[in-house]
Amino acid sequence: MTMRESLAAVLRLIRSARGLSKEDLQGQIDPKHLYNLENAKTGITLDMLNTTSSALNVDPLALLVVASCFEKNLTHDEFLQGLRVEIKGLIDLGVVKGLSEQFVDGSLVPSKAGPPSSPKKIEAVLHCQAQGMTQKETSDALGIPTSTVNRIWRRLK
Repeated sequence: MTMRESLAAVLRLIRSARGLSKEDLQGQIDPKHLYNLENAKTGITLDMLNTTSSALNVDPLALLVVASCFEKNLTHDEFLQGLRVEIKGLIDLGVVKGLSEQFVDGSLVPSKAGPPSSPKKIEAVLHCQAQGMTQKETSDALGIPTSTVNRIWRRLK
């Protein structure tokens, strides 16, 4: 069983327990989309999770916790204890403290692109290209991601 399937079952059970049909939620969630979610035919985005949980009048995290507990065969207390440990780890890493620095006036600050490829890396990629190697072969030979090889090849055309 996957998380998608566990969440599908949770959504289906909550809707049914509240006596709601898929059509009752129309206007908030397309019935066909809800059908696909409840039958694990499609995954759920964070935005759709918020919309769906709001329509079902339940916190989105509660949906995920219940689904995850079932998927991992854990009690809610065991699962929540594990979350406490993980959150403590994030606090220790400085993630929680640094969150406010990631926003300005309520908007996420864009992250900067990684450093440009070094001249040696570019030269090595071009050498492989000149030898007639594919991007995949170049990636494997140099131990760098194929996306980096592709970016260097495109940039130099």
